[in-house]
Amino acid sequence: MRNSNVETLKPGLTLIEQAYDAILDAICDGRLAPGARLNQDGLAARMGISRQPVGQALSILKAQNFVRDTGRRGLIVAPLEREFFRAAYELREALDALAASLAAQRCTPRDATEGRRLIEGGRAALKSGRLEEMVEADMEFHLWICRVAGNPLLADTIRLYWNHLRRAMGQVLQKPAHRQEVWNEHEEILEAVVAGDPAEASRRATRHATRAGKDVASSLAPAGPARRAVTLSEEPSPPRAPRRHKASS
Repeated sequence: MRNSNVETLKPGLTLIEQAYDAILDAICDGRLAPGARLNQDGLAARMGISRQPVGQALSILKAQNFVRDTGRRGLIVAPLEREFFRAAYELREALDALAASLAAQRCTPRDATEGRRLIEGGRAALKSGRLEEMVEADMEFHLWICRVAGNPLLADTIRLYWNHLRRAMGQVLQKPAHRQEVWNEHEEILEAVVAGDPAEASRRATRHATRAGKDVASSLAPAGPARRAVTLSEEPSPPRAPRRHKASS
């Protein structure tokens, strides 16, 4: 298990993009826990860059509801709040249904092969028992549907909200009883997409999103004071390469 808070940066993107990706990744996979204070100087020092790109990245994350301004306490990682995720999953139901319908209309044999490979990878992640691998595999399957759907606006919208949902998925997948059911439903969605049946693909995707939303709601407490979380000054460890989830090829 990783214990680093935010990694140093890798070349290729602008400093703002790199800072955004590094902080977002740390928030989504829990290295920066809900309620953790975000010190701009500490983040900049950890990533080896100046304060300015970190401040701009935090402004974007605040606008996207990953970060919250608490006034005198400063910026913190947004808590996992039931009402926010209820709204996010209502939106997900509509977006997933549209994506699955479009994917069923546009799926090629090559796409179908990739989809089956992702199902196999997901079931392998289940066997591994490693939570991070299970969340990653889940996201990869849904982002595959977005790629096959072929609508870049839909893909960009889903990608943003999947980063929010990624924060909550770890809560649900802590329960072993839910894990197998998730991948059974994924396989059912894949079958409808590959069969070229938009209505059935949409129906199965909606059912899957609805069940997932109920599971998340039951696993999250109602909104309340954020719990104490690890800060950047604690548990330093070697950096790792950032992950970027792309919704389009």
